[in-house]
Amino acid sequence: MPIFSYLCNAMTNIEQRIIGYVKTAGTCSAADLLSFLNQKEEVKKTTLYWYLNKLTGEHRLSRISRGVYSASGLTEFVPEVTEDMAAVNEILHRELPFSSFCLYKGTELVPYLHNIATNNVLYVETERDSCESAFNVLKREGYTCYIRPGKDMIYHYIDLADNVVFVKPLPSESPLQTVQGLAVPTLEKLLVDINVDEDFFYLQGSESFYILRNAVEKNVINRSRLLRYARRRYVADKLIKDLEEIGL
Repeated sequence: MPIFSYLCNAMTNIEQRIIGYVKTAGTCSAADLLSFLNQKEEVKKTTLYWYLNKLTGEHRLSRISRGVYSASGLTEFVPEVTEDMAAVNEILHRELPFSSFCLYKGTELVPYLHNIATNNVLYVETERDSCESAFNVLKREGYTCYIRPGKDMIYHYIDLADNVVFVKPLPSESPLQTVQGLAVPTLEKLLVDINVDEDFFYLQGSESFYILRNAVEKNVINRSRLLRYARRRYVADKLIKDLEEIGL
């Protein structure tokens, strides 16, 4: 093989390995990439940064912070903080200052759905011991509120298109982020919860697979965070299988 062709093939192989690793990891550091590449062949740090500069220049990778990269075209998942979310958050922190809360709207799931479904629910997650108190506070404030609603209650008595509030326990070590001063879920948390929580029964099965696939195509997914939380909720095997079927 001519030396030029050999070098081109070597470059292409390293580029493909870098892009494949970044897509699988969701986001990763240059140090993680260097460690990964050196499992197969010795790659110098200067060589790696040459490739990273090349790939970001070609818009095949994105540099999302100093030394941290994601697949180009993917965006970070940042839930919208709506007026009703902010109002509920303010009430809860005023009345229950020692409790923690995670809030989000069901509309956050709509862009990932395979079958169109309306969900205007405002979800409030808090420590298990605080659920009853949060429910009572919001009922007293005039909100149409349900505590830990199950499949039968939702199916027979609740229209998810209505502006209602679901209060439910916040699983320990849930991956959260802060947006405009509110604790909101990461996408990894939602992708796990829809496979487990009873109030998401209508998304379980094949629909949850389509949601995961659409999420992977649109957003940065931190695979290690996703699977770590999935293990805590005993659904890691399913998600690993789904990711393999997607090709990640």
